[in-house]
Amino acid sequence: MAPPPSTPQKLIAEAIGTAFLVYVGAGSVAATGVIAAGSKVPFSMAQLGIISFAFMLVIVGAVYAIGHISGGHINPAVTLSLAVTGKFPWREVPGYIAAQVVGAIAGAAAIFLTLGRAAAVAAGGGVTSYNSATMGFGRATLIEAIGTFMLVFVIFGVIDHRAVPGWAPMAIGSVVFAIIIILGPATGAAINPARYLGAVFMQDAFGGSVHWGQVPAYLIGEVVGGVLGGLAYVGIARVRADAALTSLAPEVPGDEDRSEQRVSGATS
Repeated sequence: MAPPPSTPQKLIAEAIGTAFLVYVGAGSVAATGVIAAGSKVPFSMAQLGIISFAFMLVIVGAVYAIGHISGGHINPAVTLSLAVTGKFPWREVPGYIAAQVVGAIAGAAAIFLTLGRAAAVAAGGGVTSYNSATMGFGRATLIEAIGTFMLVFVIFGVIDHRAVPGWAPMAIGSVVFAIIIILGPATGAAINPARYLGAVFMQDAFGGSVHWGQVPAYLIGEVVGGVLGGLAYVGIARVRADAALTSLAPEVPGDEDRSEQRVSGATS
């Protein structure tokens, strides 16, 4: 039987998965902006749908690819929620979050490599923001909290051992699609601190405009919303400690023993 993944393997997997998420997801936002700037086409629901679909597809692919290695968190809010509810060891949290942020920065840098300076000047580098003239700090924080609550709640549900096996990546990608459709026009629907910070840091590095005063609203909303989402699911589902899964990968028929070993190894 193959040994479980090492800590470096897990961290590299998280960095790569988060880089994929930012490059394709935030990159689709930047690409839409670049195209719109050149053609003067107004932003529409059709474009929002394509962006949401890009996020959905890259999340499905990333979770299927690395879920069995690192758990496929690719989101600090997910990692913190699992730790707060006792499903992930606190000692691994700093490494996971650092890997996710590094991966997000790499993915954002790849956006500028692909689209050039226009990604910063004309498209905002895929950075999410809200209109401070019509929306206050508290409302923006609450909106991001709601979206992240929904995301983490669904994640906890689909990794429950009682859930239909094999559908976790599709379910997670689908709820992200749905969340972006409603949150996108309001706050941009970051619902992921790493995705947000990676785009912000690279936008600033390439000379783009960044609303630094909005950063706390996103980070507070996403962390608090994610933790509450995890606690809410645990509260209503009464998940036993020995049934808690930290991997978002689909179960493979006949792989139950190895799945249990991955979980016990991650939560010990």
